[in-house]
Amino acid sequence: MKMKKSDLLLFGILALTVLAVISCGSKPKAPTYADDPRSKIIGQEGVPRPEWMNGNKKSADLYYVVGDGREGMSRTAQQGTARSDGLAKIAQWKNAVVADTMKNYLEEGGTIGNTQVLMRFEQATITRSQANLRGFDQEEYWIDDRGIYHGLYYYPKSDLKNDFQTTVTEFQRNDAAAFAEFKANEAFRQLDAQLAK
Repeated sequence: MKMKKSDLLLFGILALTVLAVISCGSKPKAPTYADDPRSKIIGQEGVPRPEWMNGNKKSADLYYVVGDGREGMSRTAQQGTARSDGLAKIAQWKNAVVADTMKNYLEEGGTIGNTQVLMRFEQATITRSQANLRGFDQEEYWIDDRGIYHGLYYYPKSDLKNDFQTTVTEFQRNDAAAFAEFKANEAFRQLDAQLAK
């Protein structure tokens, strides 16, 4: 029996469809946090290791860090150590954001300008932002199987923007001549870009 061209075409399409379904079904699924062996660790309070312990909690408005206590300390001392660790990580992040903002401003603007003024501006922004901790707070905590306290801390990105803007305003008022080369609005757009990462 001879097959018609339309039957051959239909058979070919059916065969390709079956192969496509089989190949799609055989792809391994992307691993999830539940597949991670660390997610199976149960802490001292009977709580499984939270996903935020991997440092992957993200938000458009908040910057998150995990601060850790130390083994062999009292719970109160561990909480203080974890908070200090969180604050140090936030300070590190602020320094990096401001430094990257200024670097990108200089590279994209193509102007070097008065580098001493720009360095003073960068340092003033960092100093102000490190002194401003009003938005820093703890969202959650977890005590691991060894009894170590871990805190999830956050800091509003808008607070860093406000510190940056206040420093811009002060520089425009106090260093008007030297600061004329520094286009504040361009630098502020660079800061927005860094915070969006």
